[in-house]
Amino acid sequence: MTKPSLYQRLFSDISDLLAVVDRNHRLVMCNWRGGYDYVPEDKRTGQPHCYEVFYPGQNGPCQPCHVMEVFRTGKPLVTEKYNARVGHLEVRCFPIFDEAGELTMVAEQLCDINQRKAALENLHASERQYRTLVESQIDLVCRWQPDTTLTFVNSAYCRFFGKTRAELLGTRFLDNCPQEFRPDLAAHVASQAQNPRLEVVEVKVYDTKGRIRWQSWCDCPIFDEQGRLVEFQSVGRDITKEKMALEHLRETQTRYRHFFENDLTGDFVVGIDGQLVDCNPAFLRIFGFDSRQQALEKDFFELFFHGKDPGIFFEILQQQKKMEYCDIEGCKCDGSPLQLIANLLGQFNEEGQLTGIEGFLFDNTDLKNLQKQFLHAQKMEAMGRLAGGVAHDFNNLLTVISGYSQYLLQKYSDEALQGCLEQIVKAGEQAASLTSQLLAFSRRQVMQTKEMDLNGVTADMEKMLHRILGADVDLVVLRDPRLGLVNADRGQIEQVIVNLAVNARDAMPEGGKLTIETINIELDEIYSTWHTGLAPGHYVMMSVTDTGIGMDPEIMGKIFEPFYTTKETGKGTGLGLSTVYGIVQQSGGHIYVYSEPGMGTTFKIYLPRVDSPVHDRAAKECSSLPIKGSETILLVEDNESVRDLAHMVLRGNGYNVLEACDIHEALQVFETYDDAIHLLLTDVVMPGGSGPTLVAELRGRKADLKVLYVSGYPQDTQAIQDSETSKDAFLAKPFTPISLGLKVREILG
Repeated sequence: MTKPSLYQRLFSDISDLLAVVDRNHRLVMCNWRGGYDYVPEDKRTGQPHCYEVFYPGQNGPCQPCHVMEVFRTGKPLVTEKYNARVGHLEVRCFPIFDEAGELTMVAEQLCDINQRKAALENLHASERQYRTLVESQIDLVCRWQPDTTLTFVNSAYCRFFGKTRAELLGTRFLDNCPQEFRPDLAAHVASQAQNPRLEVVEVKVYDTKGRIRWQSWCDCPIFDEQGRLVEFQSVGRDITKEKMALEHLRETQTRYRHFFENDLTGDFVVGIDGQLVDCNPAFLRIFGFDSRQQALEKDFFELFFHGKDPGIFFEILQQQKKMEYCDIEGCKCDGSPLQLIANLLGQFNEEGQLTGIEGFLFDNTDLKNLQKQFLHAQKMEAMGRLAGGVAHDFNNLLTVISGYSQYLLQKYSDEALQGCLEQIVKAGEQAASLTSQLLAFSRRQVMQTKEMDLNGVTADMEKMLHRILGADVDLVVLRDPRLGLVNADRGQIEQVIVNLAVNARDAMPEGGKLTIETINIELDEIYSTWHTGLAPGHYVMMSVTDTGIGMDPEIMGKIFEPFYTTKETGKGTGLGLSTVYGIVQQSGGHIYVYSEPGMGTTFKIYLPRVDSPVHDRAAKECSSLPIKGSETILLVEDNESVRDLAHMVLRGNGYNVLEACDIHEALQVFETYDDAIHLLLTDVVMPGGSGPTLVAELRGRKADLKVLYVSGYPQDTQAIQDSETSKDAFLAKPFTPISLGLKVREILG
């Protein structure tokens, strides 16, 4: 095939329209392909103008004309053009030169690019859609190469880091990472570069305000057609709030756990089957478990309900959802009884059925025992009040009996009569001792300190101590014959001895020996150093030693605590030794205990020694003192027998005596008596009012009126001390004619 024929074949077979155009816009040649086969035959002949054929209705060349541009420049040209009939075209124009090198014609190729245009438009639409999607994200989106160079960032990424897209693209984000966070991020990047994979990682960064923020990034590797890693696309989200919420949750859980573990109440969670889910240390202590594991292996309801049917509790919880302040009688893991106060909360499933219980327990065992002890103490208090009341009334009777018998003893010298009267006096003294002991038992004795001889106290109490101790306990009393005096309240010292004796008796259930010893003792600096609070000096020491069961150090450290007792429930109040301790301390002394298990116990009481000689009995000592006078005394006493006795004694001593049985009569006597009244001798408690009330009324009329209170109830001393008449004198019943005479004379001067 010759070249012309080959060119002709190529010219005819090419799918695009191919035309040759001269300088006059005429078609020299055209293959009429590429969608231009619609041009009629009559339009194809005679070298028509190109614009008439390709753009029907157009009267002149295109502006601008691509063919003429090639004629002008002599260079090929490629551009795009739109034809209303054919659509989008790519126009390719090539210059054609003759043999002389003269540009004579231009070849024009019109390529149909409608499909390419559509594909490109689809691509652009997809890109716009993708960009809109990415740019509208609140999440941070970026692409980065394995060396961390950024190739794309969205607007959210720019906003977070406070930079423009131009400032970020081309930079390595690892270089912009804060130094303290860089090692972890670099390790992650290196791992991804070595083993590209879809992975989520959490990182810490700084925001534009310098605040630490948490971000979660999802890295997705992108590969080319050959499977080579090109870059990563990452989507990041600010999870600071989630992190803070999680941290807050952890802190809350930690605080809850701390509270749970350190709560003093026994906290627990248990299933409806009795299987414990969790419990705190207080719960373990209450039930006596050694470990949490031991508790979790135990059926809780066996301990909590202690054999009772838990069904009623389940029914109440199902209905009320909770139970408050429930009294529960349970038991420890060793079977010993427990008194519990419980608050219970039900746990329910979606159907509202009870599935478990949360509870808070308080061990009420000690309080229950204290309540029992308190009831016992109240009973003892009632007995004490009864004993005190009996002693009060008996003191009035003893005043009359002892008073008249001593009066007769002084008046008559007949030996036979004297013997009888002395027996009456002695019996009265013994009865007075009994009333004193009754008052000591009832704790009605107000502290009335005076110098006393402990030898005399122990001697007077021996018979009573024998009765207290019983036949199985031998009583031995060792007395220092030159024992010094102490300044104390006799009734309270008697109570100390009784309490220690009772305690010793209980410590010797099989019998034994109780030794009471009194000695003078001088304590030096060394001894005082080893006994806190005990100053060096001269003391009277009274020791009480038993041969009983003894005590260990732990018990010895608690025996003086109120309500502490080692005795069985109902056998003791726990107040005996605390009362002893209080009395000794109030008396300015100290008490110490020495004991070992199985070796008995010794209590040593140290009371400051008074530098005075031992006194004889008060009646003999004072019998020679002056007791007579001539002053006027207003005697106010509601008990007629006591009033008559006092009247007789005072008149016998030379005084002028005015009588009254109550406050009303006393006021009348005071108003109607013309001469001076020098002394008011009054009972404390009387019908229609009290002695202090009468004193206040009379002193409103005679301010310097002297007063002597008389009462068979030593407790009345406290009432007087608390009143405005606290400086007035007091004489306890039963009194003797001598003690009354001495007291009156002492007041009148």
